[in-house]
Amino acid sequence: MKTLESLFQDAETTTLTFDCYGTLVDWEGGAAAALRGIYGYSNALVSQDQLIQMFLALDAREIRKNLFPYSRVLENVADRISEKLLGQAQPGRGTEFAGSLPDWPVFDETNAALAELATRFRLAIISNVDDSLLARTLQKIAVPFDAVVTSEQVRSYKPDVSIFKEALRRLDERPDKIVHVAEGLCEAVPATKLGMRSVWVRRSNRSYDGSGARPGATARNLAEVVQASLPRVKRI
Repeated sequence: MKTLESLFQDAETTTLTFDCYGTLVDWEGGAAAALRGIYGYSNALVSQDQLIQMFLALDAREIRKNLFPYSRVLENVADRISEKLLGQAQPGRGTEFAGSLPDWPVFDETNAALAELATRFRLAIISNVDDSLLARTLQKIAVPFDAVVTSEQVRSYKPDVSIFKEALRRLDERPDKIVHVAEGLCEAVPATKLGMRSVWVRRSNRSYDGSGARPGATARNLAEVVQASLPRVKRI
């Protein structure tokens, strides 16, 4: 694995692609707060880490079913968690939870980091989400993106390579000039397969199933990505 600085310095970079939820948006804090608020889960009933681990496992299971749109995945995840913790699903609350996604907060450094990066790179989003939910999330983000590719558009979920191929097609750029930045470690696999470089944004110390992923470099947050990329001359 390279240092973050060498990943940017060793090859020309014109474009950064981003995972959205987990990388730009605090999905863990947002999802947990929504679940607790909607269902009344107390810390005594389920710890934050347990709630997140349940969400991750159930989300991965539902995605493997190729269920679209993603709001249906969120509804099913919320229902299954309710069954585990309360003994049964709560009518209508899964839909309420899915609708909460645009309210999940962006990370503190997200807007400043993207504003700086946009002066030097093209920016794009590759996200496992519905178009309508993402559109509302992007109202919180101050910079425009050169491309936005979603699972709803492609009918494919990351880490499947199809959604990355569509991003490359729309960006019309050589993959070796693109760096994919994501909190999801498994996303390094399709990015690397297509010739992109990758940065794993490891925001927590929790153990991860990388599925054999080998990211090009690791960052703790987007501010570190900005700092590592600074030697580039700003785009006019």
